[in-house]
Amino acid sequence: MKKFLSISFFLYIGFVYVIFCITFWIPIFLFVRGENKYRKAKAIKFLWSKWMSSLAGVKLETVFLSKLDLKKNYIICANHKSYLDILLMYQIIDQDFAFLGKSELLKWPVINIFFKRGIDIPVYRDSKTRAAECLVLAEKEIKKGRSIVIFPEGGWENSETEMRRFKNGAFQLAIDTNCPILPLTFKNNYDLFKDHKDFSGNAKPGLAKVVVHDYISVDKLNRKDLVDLREQTFQVINKELKSEN
Repeated sequence: MKKFLSISFFLYIGFVYVIFCITFWIPIFLFVRGENKYRKAKAIKFLWSKWMSSLAGVKLETVFLSKLDLKKNYIICANHKSYLDILLMYQIIDQDFAFLGKSELLKWPVINIFFKRGIDIPVYRDSKTRAAECLVLAEKEIKKGRSIVIFPEGGWENSETEMRRFKNGAFQLAIDTNCPILPLTFKNNYDLFKDHKDFSGNAKPGLAKVVVHDYISVDKLNRKDLVDLREQTFQVINKELKSEN
């Protein structure tokens, strides 16, 4: 019975996504361009996030351990084992930000427009050269005053129960741009909705719990401090992930 309900919910979410594509394709294609493309994209993504999560029966509980200074930009680093992580980020962070997302998202209808228009940045994990180029693009966005969202694990498998070791890119970018790291812990999204290709997994409505931590300053750090910064960020997120809900 549980498996049947999970499969039904997966199919329902797929249907909701198709409706989103039909509803938002023309507004995104027509309006997310020009000088105001970032502001328009932010508004559309927030509306999409609220709409999708409401229809999915997913409510959001966010705890900020300190007040977020919206005048600053950040490199936001979060654990990642569910597509809810992407969906809910637009309700959590009330800033304009660029997602660094896997290049496979270029195949997703409507979502790919944001990457093609320079709102978000595709990451080509099969090429070190192209992966390095995405960090150059991210640095340019930071200089524009935008924040960046990176999932430093670089991917996930449904069978994994622990966070993967973080990759260096986010922390190299933080040091090179002097942009602080903002750790964020998704505590239970994996229990609500995991990889859409695995129908045997969890898929259900519920309460998504999120903790936004104090930011980590990178003032006076250099490349030799990269590993320490990476491990500090990992421990902050992982400690909260392992704590009781």
